[in-house]
Amino acid sequence: MTLSRLLLFVLFLTLTGCATEEDKPLFADVPMMGRMEHPEMIPVIDQERLDGTRLTNADFEGKISLVNFWATWCGPCVVEIPEFVALQEEWKDRPFQIVGVSLDEEGFDIIRPFVEDFHMQYPQIVDPRGELGEAFGGAYALPVTFVVDGEGRILLGFAGLYPLKESRADLDRLVTQLEEGA
Repeated sequence: MTLSRLLLFVLFLTLTGCATEEDKPLFADVPMMGRMEHPEMIPVIDQERLDGTRLTNADFEGKISLVNFWATWCGPCVVEIPEFVALQEEWKDRPFQIVGVSLDEEGFDIIRPFVEDFHMQYPQIVDPRGELGEAFGGAYALPVTFVVDGEGRILLGFAGLYPLKESRADLDRLVTQLEEGA
């Protein structure tokens, strides 16, 4: 093997075989189909929660958040909610949260029994006119989920069933960085 071929081989190995998970771009395993354009930052949020308190931008500070737009009448939403409930429970002591944004026009009255039945122990707000969904970049078909970092930057927008299996390692990496103060 000539020196130039050896150098090319070493460069190839360096670029392809020696990269660690930390070197891989975030959400590289998330399918392109479903990815959405989105603004860089979350919009101004000041909305009543199902429990009567307010959800504001301050609630996103220092946490990785999944903002999930859903509705009680949305079949795919019903499919993915148990995974979100399980992840929220598993990571409840970490700087992580899921925020549910219902697009049900009837508001809290219709979602309250649904939230109780599905044990959705994470903040719930309603967006019956879709204004917040529009500000996030569009929630035109449900479900739609956005990943938000601890500074309010939107890292990923995804329309359809959220690929939790493909993004879990990246979510864990982001949460761990917050836990370690990185």
